[in-house]
Amino acid sequence: MRYFSPLAMLLFFTLSISTVVSTGYSQDFEQQRKDLLSKIHEIDKKLGDSPSPQEYDDLSQQRKEIEAQIKDVTEKLEADVDAMKKINAVKKAYNEGNAAYKFGDYQGAISHYDRAISLDVSFYKAHYGKGLALKKLRKFQEAIIAHQGASKHNPAYVAAYIAEGKILKQIGKNDEALKVLTTAIENNPGSERPYYELGAIYLDYKKDYNKAAANFSKATQLKSDYDLAFYSLGVSLTELARHDEALIALDTALKVTTKKKWYRPHHRKAVIYNKQSAFKSAKTAADEALKLKANFAPAAYEAGKACKELELFDQAVAYFEICKKDRSWKKMGEYEIDLIVNREKYAR
Repeated sequence: MRYFSPLAMLLFFTLSISTVVSTGYSQDFEQQRKDLLSKIHEIDKKLGDSPSPQEYDDLSQQRKEIEAQIKDVTEKLEADVDAMKKINAVKKAYNEGNAAYKFGDYQGAISHYDRAISLDVSFYKAHYGKGLALKKLRKFQEAIIAHQGASKHNPAYVAAYIAEGKILKQIGKNDEALKVLTTAIENNPGSERPYYELGAIYLDYKKDYNKAAANFSKATQLKSDYDLAFYSLGVSLTELARHDEALIALDTALKVTTKKKWYRPHHRKAVIYNKQSAFKSAKTAADEALKLKANFAPAAYEAGKACKELELFDQAVAYFEICKKDRSWKKMGEYEIDLIVNREKYAR
């Protein structure tokens, strides 16, 4: 009987992958290949022990079947290696895009992101990165298209909807921004960020404080330490004259925040206390804001109002002097000081 060495018979089916980083799949394939080679080795030992003709035929048939399995596994391994090479090329281009973006080379970043997209059009993060770079170059329509590409290839990628919504808001297309953010919620009902962004549009642009409060409240339900959502909820509730609820929201914002010098919630509390004629509390809250940001005119104004109501006129003037240092509050500060200094004139 003619006998072929195992090395000669398996050489065609063996693949060297020593220089390629294996994926989880390729590791599985490689293990399968090793197990099959071990079976071939056992069969070859039996073939070398002068088996009977029937045994020889059976062993040879088994060997052919295992060789076919080895060929199939090897082809899968080759395909996986090719896929890994492509993945590495995509990641390399994407990372180069991120590096260029970080250093302010936005046009260069776009080129790298485009290369990643050309290798894998479904790589949504490259579309997203391209959108961010285009926005930096103020190419807003192109940026919107890029972010739409990201959400198209991954409808669960909330960041793409948020970025698109922000651009639309920036260029004054608030209704379109609302639609985009609503779509984000439909595709990601458990994400808090779209609710917050919706609330911000209703609060700042639509002046629909009920809808603003409803969206901020939903955001806080989904993320119990969402400090910005609690703060914005407090602002919205203040506009609705739901002052006690607003104070609770603002206190919660201060409780859950990690910000070390967050003065705005204190200022907003001062606004509410002045509306409630709780002037001592208003002054205390305003002073807390001023401790965190000296010369913060809005807080100084609330402190001045409280002091004026408490007939602490010298302190009130001092606070309004702080207002005068801010160009936006200068006239208001001057007016309030005039009211105090010339009380007799205005009392007529």
